[in-house]
Amino acid sequence: MPYIISFVQRKGGVGKTTLAVSVASELRRRGADLGLIDADPQASSCAWAEPGNLTFPVYEIGLNGDAVTQWAEQVRKVPHHCIVIDTSPNERSVAAALALSTVCLIPCTPSGLDVDATLKTLDIVRAVRERRRPRLNVVLVPNRVDLRTLEGRQIVEELLELGEPVAPAVGARTTFLRAFSTGSSVFEQKPGGMADLEIKELCNFLEAGFGPASAAPARSYSAG
Repeated sequence: MPYIISFVQRKGGVGKTTLAVSVASELRRRGADLGLIDADPQASSCAWAEPGNLTFPVYEIGLNGDAVTQWAEQVRKVPHHCIVIDTSPNERSVAAALALSTVCLIPCTPSGLDVDATLKTLDIVRAVRERRRPRLNVVLVPNRVDLRTLEGRQIVEELLELGEPVAPAVGARTTFLRAFSTGSSVFEQKPGGMADLEIKELCNFLEAGFGPASAAPARSYSAG
């Protein structure tokens, strides 16, 4: 099985695509044999990749009306040691991605609606954990957060109370917007800038807690 990182949330607009592409770009820089699956009908990751400047392939594999088992088989055939999945914000897509994942990241912005959606997403996590082995790893990611503000500090405190690991916060940086508009990574846009440093810190957190995705063992690939 490949090392699979999924970005999930029951609500849209929380920055799943931004984090998925940015984390994938940084892990690729660290040497990961990596591909990203865009499973969201909005295909934002595919749009990001359209200029052709990303250093890894993006595959459009939506769940749509297919059976979950068929979708999972397509995911497993993607020929990379590490796979990042950008999911659709609905229960079926979230549950399907969780069933396959090594670790899932749940972005949450400083919004009451996002906190409510995070609780609903964690309900799905608990249901998936009851049916699968090994245990599903979960990381909550405070996103678009300014820790200098009361709201920023409060959202981190709220997430810490939910009983899952909480990653270092990622801010609302214009570098992410520029990266999307040029089809590149935040490192390429502004190496050493705050967005680049925050994504590096997030990847350090993942690799320290859940093993290095950039050093996943080789596996054979067959188109079947």
